[in-house]
Amino acid sequence: MNERPEIPLNIDHADYFNRLLKDRVNKSSIPKISGLNAIIRFVITDDENGVWDIAVEKGFVKEVAKVVQEKPACTFLLDSSTFLSVIKREITPQQAFFKGKVDIKGDILLALKMNILVEYL
Repeated sequence: MNERPEIPLNIDHADYFNRLLKDRVNKSSIPKISGLNAIIRFVITDDENGVWDIAVEKGFVKEVAKVVQEKPACTFLLDSSTFLSVIKREITPQQAFFKGKVDIKGDILLALKMNILVEYL
């Protein structure tokens, strides 16, 4: 499978993290941000097991894990509906943030770059 996978209409957030995120980011035709090395945490607030850490090295996703032991550079807290709306391009990350649907902890500058990085998702 050399092509970037499409997002199915009926996908849930767990399936996206477990099956699609790594390939969608790494196989995106958009040039990678070579200086991006971070752990980015997503906490899906309406799922008691909904915490995923995305380990990024040189702009590529190295690993998607339930929780990596290292402290994340930034954490996004949002519900599954908002997460899916962002990845399906129904709402921008800024719109979600300014509507109070996303809370951000940690490196705010990295979080602001997520507006660009969401194109990889």
